[in-house]
Amino acid sequence: MVKLKVELIDVYCADTEDVTGADDFYLVGSLVGGGITKPILTHPIKINDKQRKSFRPEDTLLFEGEIQSGESIKGGLQAYDEDAAKDWNNGYADTVNSITNTVSGALAATGPQGATAATILKVATKGIGILASLDKDDLLGSTELEISATGPANETREWKMSEKGLGFSTWDYSVRYHITRS
Repeated sequence: MVKLKVELIDVYCADTEDVTGADDFYLVGSLVGGGITKPILTHPIKINDKQRKSFRPEDTLLFEGEIQSGESIKGGLQAYDEDAAKDWNNGYADTVNSITNTVSGALAATGPQGATAATILKVATKGIGILASLDKDDLLGSTELEISATGPANETREWKMSEKGLGFSTWDYSVRYHITRS
């Protein structure tokens, strides 16, 4: 068995999506492995051009658990700029429970080995429906994750997302996360 821990480090904004000022950046998703389903929903971080910000301590843990050697954890993340204000104090716990229940239900149908990272991410993001105005928030990026039990003891990865189109809505972000295997 390999103990695997995945933690957010920080987010860097080279260019906000909002042309008038700071974005409210947050992540949604889920990671699954070793019988563990970990919902992911970070609180929004107010971030502006050329800023690097840490996530809240309670939001940094993406996954922690033991998995078999040769296996992987699967899932993914989506990043958003919150455009429609939400009551994060009232909806947060319900949304996390909804993500867990939705992903767990899908895994019961396919089994954890049959589920792909894309399937887990798709189902997890359906679980955020409690944040009713989510459809008004701007999707900044989406990534599927498959993290193997095999690899270096300490590894830092970076997820980059950007839109450089001709329109007024452009952005450039990177999220760093750390993987520990023991």
